[in-house]
This record gives sequence, C-alpha cells and structure tokens, in this order.
Amino acid sequence: MIIIYQLWVGQILTTFFLLGQLVASLLFANEQLEPMVVSALRLETETKNLPARVQVIDAEKIEQSGSTDLVGLLRKEANLQVRSTSGNSARSTVSMGGFGENGQLRTLVLVDGHRLNAIDASAINWYSIPLALVESIEVIRGGQSGTYGNHAVGGVIKINTKLPQAVPTGSLQASAGSFDSFNLSGAYSQRIGEIGLTIFGDRVESDGYRVNGDHQTDAGGLRLDWGAQSDWRGYLSWAASDTDFGLPGDLNASALAINRRQTIDDPNNRGSERSAHGRVGLSFEINQNLSFENRFGYHDRDVDEKYFGAGKDGKPWIYLAKKDYQTFSYSPALHYNSHEADWRFGFDFTDAELDSKSYDGSSETPTQFQRVTAAFLVSAGVNLSDDWNFNGNIRLERAENSGDFDLRKDEWAGGIGLIREFEGDDRIYGTIRRFYRYPAMDEYYSVWSGLNPNLMPENGYEVELGVDWVFEQIFFSGRIFQQWMEDEIMYESFSNKNLPKNRRLGLDFSLDWQITQSILSGLSYEYVKATFEAGNYSGANYEGSRIPLVPEGILRLFLELRPIDSLLISLGGSYVGESYRGSDFSNLETKLEDYWLFDLGINYQFSENASLFCEVDNLLDEDYLSTAFGTGLYPGEGRSVRAGLSFSF
Repeated sequence: MIIIYQLWVGQILTTFFLLGQLVASLLFANEQLEPMVVSALRLETETKNLPARVQVIDAEKIEQSGSTDLVGLLRKEANLQVRSTSGNSARSTVSMGGFGENGQLRTLVLVDGHRLNAIDASAINWYSIPLALVESIEVIRGGQSGTYGNHAVGGVIKINTKLPQAVPTGSLQASAGSFDSFNLSGAYSQRIGEIGLTIFGDRVESDGYRVNGDHQTDAGGLRLDWGAQSDWRGYLSWAASDTDFGLPGDLNASALAINRRQTIDDPNNRGSERSAHGRVGLSFEINQNLSFENRFGYHDRDVDEKYFGAGKDGKPWIYLAKKDYQTFSYSPALHYNSHEADWRFGFDFTDAELDSKSYDGSSETPTQFQRVTAAFLVSAGVNLSDDWNFNGNIRLERAENSGDFDLRKDEWAGGIGLIREFEGDDRIYGTIRRFYRYPAMDEYYSVWSGLNPNLMPENGYEVELGVDWVFEQIFFSGRIFQQWMEDEIMYESFSNKNLPKNRRLGLDFSLDWQITQSILSGLSYEYVKATFEAGNYSGANYEGSRIPLVPEGILRLFLELRPIDSLLISLGGSYVGESYRGSDFSNLETKLEDYWLFDLGINYQFSENASLFCEVDNLLDEDYLSTAFGTGLYPGEGRSVRAGLSFSF
C-alpha cells in the first residue's frame, strides 16, 4: 500500500479546513446575501459560468435521436472523433481537441461527477451506461485539468443521470436491426416523501459488422436519493454490467480488398468484462450560502482477453491476459455561493489498483500496479460588475506509483478567464489554462517492451477565445484556441515515449438555425492543425510533421423536418478529413483517406406516451477505415438499419 507523504497531506488538509473556517466566519456575518440556484451535489462550477465552450445534449434530444449507445449520440450531436478497432461502438474511443492516437486518454468521462477512465489505456465500455438513465450530457472542450484533474486535456464529457420526480416516471425502449442487433432498455423512478428510487436495466447484443466482432452487454442498477427539502441531501447508487465481445483484429491491404468484414486472426480471440460501480454523494447546507459536499466512489472491474495464433514458423502461440481493477475515490468540498461570488475549496483523493496476469504459452507474468493521488483545489467565480465575470482555478496534485513504477511527481493545473455577458445568454470569453496528464500503467510497462520508469507526465498551456450568441433564429457557439504541449506520450519504436514539443492550432463551432417552426438545420465543425514543434528525437527529425491520426477537419451537417407535430425526420452527414496513420511521425506512409457518412432518422409519436423510430447509419454503405497503424487496417462499420418502439409515462 502506497502512503502519500503525511506531511504533504497534513499541509493540504490543514489549509483546506482553515480556509473553510475563514470563509464560514465571513459568511455567517453576511447572511443577507441571496443565494444563486445551484444543483445539489454538483461540485464543479456551473457550466454557464465557465470560460469554455460547453455543449449540452438534453433529454429531449437523446429521446428523439433513437440512439441505443452513447458513442453514436456523441458523434452526431457533439461532432466528436470516434475510432473503433472492432467495427462497432462497444469499445470505441472518443476524443476531441485534435488528439488521435490514444485520444481517449486525453478525454475525461464522468458519470454524476465520478470518473470512468481507468489507470491504464483500456477503452471505456460505453454500453455499461444505459441511455434510459441519462438526463443530459455536457461536452466541455479544452484543457480542464484545473477543475477535473487527470485526463482532462482535450475536454470533458459529463453524463448526468435522471432524478426521481414527485410523479412516478418510467421508460421502455426496444429495437432490432442489422447484424442481428437487439436492444432492450428501461428505467423507473418514484419519489415517496423524502426518498427517491430509480431502477434501470439494459441489454444490448449484436453479431457485429465483422466476423468475430460480436458483443453482448447486460447492465442495470438502482439509485436512492433523499433530502430534497432538507439541509441534508444525498444519493446512493449501485450499477453493474457484464460484457462479452469478439476481437476481430486488423486486416492487411490484400485481405481488406477481398472482404473487409472478415477476420484474419483466430476467431477464438475473445474478451469479457465484468464491472460494478458504487457511488455516494452527501451534502449539508450550513446556511443559505455555504454547503459542505462529499462524493465517494468505488469501482471494481475485471477484464479477460484471449488471443491465439501461429508464428511465421507455423508454431501455434497463445496469449492470455486477466486484469482486475479496483478504484476508491473521495472528494470533499466546501462550497460558497451567492450573487456576488462562487468559491469552492476541495480535496480529491484516489486509490487505484490493477492486478494483472498474462500468460504467453510458456510462462506467467504477474504485474501489480497502484496509484494514489491527492489533490487540493480552489476555484472562484466573481461578478466584477453586471456584465463582467472573473473565473479562476488552481489544482495541486501528487501521484505516487507502486514498486518499479515509483514516480513521486507533483503536478499543477489552473486557469484564469474573463466572461463578458450581454443580453440573454449572449457572451464572449477569453481564458488561459495549464493542464497535465499522468502516464497510464501500460504506457509505463508492457510485456512486449518491458518497463519504462522514466516516462514523464504530459503538460502544457492553452489559450482560448470563445463566443455564444443568438441572432434571432440562429444560435452560434464557437472558439479558437492554441495549445502548446510538452512530453506528449506516444508509441514510437516499440515503446511509449515522451515525444518533442508540439502545438495544436484550431477552431470549433456549431451553428443551429431554426428556419421555421417545423425546420431546423445546423452544422458543427472542428479544425485542428497539430504539428511537432521540436526536431530530432531518437535519430529522426519530426519538426513540422503532422501528429498522426488527427484529421484537420471534422464536419457534421444536419436537417430536421417536422411535417406534422407527431413526425420528426432527421437527415445528417458526417465528414472526417485525411490523417496520417498511427505512429507515422515522419509522415511518410500513405494517409488515411477522408470520408463522408450519411444517416437518416425517423421518429413518429403515435400517442402521448409512445413512439416508433427508425435509424439508418452509413446510408450509402461507404467503405472507410476507422483507424490504422502501419499496415494494420481497421475497417469501419457498413450500412446499418435499426427500428424500434419507445414508451414512457
């Protein structure tokens, strides 16, 4: 067990409570301040007060989309980059801000404020989060490490679940479609007095687009909420999921030309994942301005993978991997909120363990890894005048790793920003931030390359200018940014290394136009020019080269038609520009070609509580590559059709 230096922790805790007492003493003397309305147990600054571009996908948009998984929803509604090595959404990676290779390590995913990112590079199981439970999704772009810590380099995806209402509510959705896919999901919630109960479940299965690309997930759980009208408020939730999936692997160019749906790997290559999440939140309202908030989390996850094959000499080989993850987290915060200012003093503690065993046919290799982090953070939002707001935050964090991975490394992140508000929700803002990311466990070590204990955390700075504006029936939200990064970790010459300095210059925006009451159109666009700034590394000169797997442009167009109130027809197109293949730092290999994917959706509400929906993805059955590393090519999913019924009350 790793122990964070007692002196350092003592200093943080002492500072935390002294600041809390100082603020409390000031507040009790100023109780006449009228508090702002804030959501209980939302420990971070309200997104509307952040100097950042924030996109919200609300419950209505989620329901009308007909989506059965978060990946498809995020690609269409938030124009995020999605890559898959399996030809389906089950274990896709989602990223933003111009990060390609291992971009998922630089996108933080939260469910009710609790992290889903693991301490290694494994993909998030998106099907473990039933859409029936999701109330809204907030996509926050840019480096947000000052508020959220590790992984929040390209941006943050905040998933907020539904809360019980005074009137019982429920939903049930069933759909079936291409590749023998089937989905059944449901949720029920009710509040009785001060206690709210939510029960949810989800089953997703598909044979997959590619041979051995099948997947099956069963997920479910419950949540209790209490104290909506009292000074003590809280929640307790428990969720579990069970997933089995195939591992189709990559294809070479000749195999791709013959049949892009095949696998040339052993069809017995399989994986499974079992996971359980426990989450607790507790808030005490000291007075109308001051509250003490706590968040506890526990995550237990087991992943098994089996690979079979034959070497060039024809001899068979086997590789088995079993990983057991356990993570505990605790985040207390003292929160002061009024019309004049919003202050938060917090402490984040995480203890994450990975117990891994791998077998290569002749010997077993056990690996144990533990990371303990402790961070002290302060954020402030101050109304300088009726129109100007200041926002700032700082985080000081220490991480300690176990055994041979031992790296006592202090990191810090923070940011300052100004927001100029105008009428309604119109605003402009500017900000400068510092961010960081600690190396994942399997970036430190792999059975193929051994241990690399000298790997350093990534860090960098970002400058951003943004605007949110409404022009009559047009809503525009956008930003321009430049990001400088040092020690970005990528796979080069058979091991993960800190590569030279790089820079990302980009812009992203969305524009929604309500043409008439029954016609809505819009577009979202992201442009990023990601290049290496420094030159020689490991005998190669990367200066001026483009960073692999970062398309310069990602575009989303959509048109929604309501010929009658009960019928919604959605047409969309997603464009992904050219990019260099993974690990092609010298930009010498053939590029991944650009492609368009078109989709069609129909939602017909035939009663107040029930609707039929149909969705067609990759309408023109476009052949494209989702990702590639060297000669290893991973084809994207072909045309898929899905139809279903949704019922709610």
